[in-house]
Amino acid sequence: MIYVYFVVPVILLIVTVILLQRFTTLEFVSHAKLLFRTWSVWLGSLGSALSAWAQSFPDAAMSGWQALPEDIKSYLPHNYLGFIGAFMVAMAVIAQFVRQKNLVQRKDDLQTQSKTSTNSTTVSTTNSNTTSNATTSNGNGQ
Repeated sequence: MIYVYFVVPVILLIVTVILLQRFTTLEFVSHAKLLFRTWSVWLGSLGSALSAWAQSFPDAAMSGWQALPEDIKSYLPHNYLGFIGAFMVAMAVIAQFVRQKNLVQRKDDLQTQSKTSTNSTTVSTTNSNTTSNATTSNGNGQ
């Protein structure tokens, strides 16, 4: 039941951001769909989920710790369990600086498409403004 206190605010935040994007000037980056394939998003998500799980269910975390073989437990003290999630989040920040070659071309294609659609919208807006200005200057628009 404790997880509800975490899941509900996250869902509300997602819905709020989507509504803001739809009804305000907030815009997502053109390659937002590709972000779910990046290492940084996966590492950050897993690290956050692991940290939330360890803090919400400490008994389960300790049971998992006790299930590990003795040689692994001798290398890592039990208080390091809480640092694993934080380490994964830190690795997510570092992963932002690593270029994923298979996603670079897709990102460039999406940015080119968004620039093309932005330019065509700007040209059509400029053309309609020019037409309305010409009508007004001829005296036909009064």
